[in-house]
Amino acid sequence: MKRSAKNAEHYIWGKECDGWHLLKSDNLSVIEEVMPPDTEEQLHCHEKSQQLFYILSGTATFEINGHLEIITAKESIHIPARTLHKISNKHNEYLSFIVVSQPKAHGDRIEIVDYTEELKEPVKTLNIEWLEKYFKVEPNDVVQLSNPKKEIIDKGGLIFYVRLNGSIVGTASLLKINEASYELGKMAVTDNAQGHGIGNVLMHHCINIAKQMNLKNLILYSNRSLKPAIHLYEKFGFTEVKMESGHYERANIKMKKKL
Repeated sequence: MKRSAKNAEHYIWGKECDGWHLLKSDNLSVIEEVMPPDTEEQLHCHEKSQQLFYILSGTATFEINGHLEIITAKESIHIPARTLHKISNKHNEYLSFIVVSQPKAHGDRIEIVDYTEELKEPVKTLNIEWLEKYFKVEPNDVVQLSNPKKEIIDKGGLIFYVRLNGSIVGTASLLKINEASYELGKMAVTDNAQGHGIGNVLMHHCINIAKQMNLKNLILYSNRSLKPAIHLYEKFGFTEVKMESGHYERANIKMKKKL
């Protein structure tokens, strides 16, 4: 059966963006999409699905792992699985494209969400859940987590969340030390979201943002008993450095990444 936007299943996403399912199966998805000017999707990755975008008309701006790519008509770009990305239409004309996903991307989406006052509670609940499981909630934790806007955002810091299947399941923060260095901290993933690579997604995003900010260093504090976490930090290029006293009672290792 012939398929086109005239007879395919239609849906609306984002801010007045349209999609038509030209092929819809578990193993393969082919969708035609149209984005009006000044629209963009949420920064995200797919745990299993790889995608190919083919531009029909207009100009697409892709953010891929913190870098920008401009793709025009008759050009395509491949997005591997577990790659943070988003497509934007920053131009005055409509953007039309085909996106092929293998396997299907619907239901396989891990989103990065910026902090807002409406989302002030998850950074507290996720961190307290983690702290009570492994250590204890320290006085400075209470201060920062009870008023994240005042104690983190207003001091030049940033807070990020990960949303999986509509729920906030992870968080991480960049806390300002000085103009050149930030602390990567307040990182926590709820137990029922373990196994989806959420920690990797948060690490990728925080490092991408730090590079965009032209920071020189990221530092973090941890505990040697958290062997999977230490392994994760080492995988992303953090190395042990001399630790000062008095930062966190639970911390017995300080690590640094030069950017």
